[in-house]
Amino acid sequence: MNRILFDALDNVNEGVVILNEQFKILFWNSYMKHITGIGTKYIIGKSIYEALPNFNRNYFNESIKSLMNNEYKLFFSATMHKDLVNDNGKFNLKISKLEEGKSRFLFLEFINVTNEFERVNQLKLYINKLFLLNKKLKDKEKVIRNLAYYDKLTGLGNRVLFYEIAEKILDSCRRNNNMLGLMFIDVDNFKSINDTYGHTTGDNVLVKVADILKKATRKNDVIARFGGDEFLVLLPDIKNFNNYKIIHSRIINTKKRIINLCGNKINISLSTGVSFYPQDGKSIDELIIKADEAMYIAKNVDGNDNCFCSKYIV
Repeated sequence: MNRILFDALDNVNEGVVILNEQFKILFWNSYMKHITGIGTKYIIGKSIYEALPNFNRNYFNESIKSLMNNEYKLFFSATMHKDLVNDNGKFNLKISKLEEGKSRFLFLEFINVTNEFERVNQLKLYINKLFLLNKKLKDKEKVIRNLAYYDKLTGLGNRVLFYEIAEKILDSCRRNNNMLGLMFIDVDNFKSINDTYGHTTGDNVLVKVADILKKATRKNDVIARFGGDEFLVLLPDIKNFNNYKIIHSRIINTKKRIINLCGNKINISLSTGVSFYPQDGKSIDELIIKADEAMYIAKNVDGNDNCFCSKYIV
């Protein structure tokens, strides 16, 4: 073959090997010596399988034998075929058939993609770090949101979250001319419970009250701890006063009970007031004030803390 061509191929920045029909090495350029450590003088005339033992696989054998009798080219990706040349580098391999007269040859190009693999791996590591960082940020965001919007003791929304949700629901009621109910609930004699049994028992009572309200209200009702021993329940989708009475009766059934906490039998009773949009107020603050007033009437009417009071109830 042309000596000038060989000189040119010896200086390219990729491995070049030429095989005869018996798969013996006719040409082995300097770059192949660089990546394998095998000198040209030693390897010329040797089998490709001796020079590169990883070629001695059924898939390669069948492929290059088939290529010798056909016109297509072969491509072996470093991703799929690892350690083709050595244990350290990554090489794509292209194989073409050459013909000179009646003689046929295989032209092998080993393209070093090690740096590309390293860059891809670095990119993967970077993406993974970004993923983990993003997860940490989301976890922290969730913690911050919980601190900002939820009561740590009961798990209920706090007054900040209540106002955000309540204002949106109230806007919807204004647009659609719907009724809205708001309950103000207070634990009776809570200070006495704290003073008698301690603050841990008092906290447990609040958790129990929150659980009572969750079970007594509907899925779309909004429950919040307003502060101390005070709770709010927003009642959307109230069509008339009778709709409220159904919900209110569920709380009545669980309103007064004796529970066992830390070995102490605690009598839990709740005083409750209710107000309605638009009859009792046009804003959330007005509805809270009216429901709070109704709650204090309920707490003081004949000493009966089971009485529900509002503009409509005495």
